[in-house]
Amino acid sequence: MTGDTGEQESVDITHHHLRVIIAVAEAGSIGRAAVRLRTSQAALSAKLRRIEQSLGGDLFVRSRSGCVPTPFGDSVLTGARQTVRAEPGPSPRPEPKEPMRVRIGGYAGIMMGELGRRLVSEPWVSGVRLSDNPDSRINIRLIVNGELDVALVYDWPPVALPTPAAVRERVIHPAEPVFVMMSQSHPLAVAPGLSLRALADYPWVDEPAGTTTWPTYLRHVCNHAGVTLHNRLTAANLLEARRLLLSTAAVAPVVATTESAPGLAIRALEGHPLRQRLRLVYRHGTPISARIHRIVQHIGKAYAEHQGCNAAFRTWWHAEGCHAMPVR
Repeated sequence: MTGDTGEQESVDITHHHLRVIIAVAEAGSIGRAAVRLRTSQAALSAKLRRIEQSLGGDLFVRSRSGCVPTPFGDSVLTGARQTVRAEPGPSPRPEPKEPMRVRIGGYAGIMMGELGRRLVSEPWVSGVRLSDNPDSRINIRLIVNGELDVALVYDWPPVALPTPAAVRERVIHPAEPVFVMMSQSHPLAVAPGLSLRALADYPWVDEPAGTTTWPTYLRHVCNHAGVTLHNRLTAANLLEARRLLLSTAAVAPVVATTESAPGLAIRALEGHPLRQRLRLVYRHGTPISARIHRIVQHIGKAYAEHQGCNAAFRTWWHAEGCHAMPVR
């Protein structure tokens, strides 16, 4: 295979170079991108350096765990995807003539299970496989690679996740609030709504570092509000968090659709300072893309029928939530 050693230290950026940038972002590492592009890791790394030199800045932060776009890289990726997306592509695949097994991934509380339960009643679905993973970056990558058909993912603007060229999305809710959970005997449980500042007096339970981009967003909101959350404890899942909350004076963030549990209270934050965007992502030109409107309908109905999950959700749903859903 011919390498790129004949190129100069700077290059004229072409569509090929834009696709290289996109490939590295979607793969999450230079090594995985090199496999996809059928070149060596060393050659791709050298090419990426020349591209960055021509553009005038680093596009990615490199580490042992992979590559993450810099703020400059995010801006370049946005333009690169728009340019590449405008290129002619293959004709979309037709709708499936035989029932298909739908592979659903992501993380959205009970909504992923609700979607799977509702889809199995569709005549075009032969079965459903659920893959729960809180990292939206991984779920989007699995959509790109064809390992998932559809995924429900959260992100947290302005720390938003880009959408690769091959991926399409529907925003299910643009600003779903994050609630907090605590023991029913907790001093904060007496009020239906809490201030963000009040949480700073108690231990905070959250996901392990590096799981998602949520901690970056949380720091952004807290810094803006002048609040510091102390004594952070970690819990890998909701069950583990519930155990910690029952045995300590800690408080934990939960998705709005979290079901109430014995001994625990779910409360809204005043003004909903913590919000997240719920997106349905899928690959363009696949059989599932012809059914997206129906899938969104199922999610909208699941939200509307889930008002008994907790009192904070029911209040938010009637005041705000139901008016922002794409299909109700």
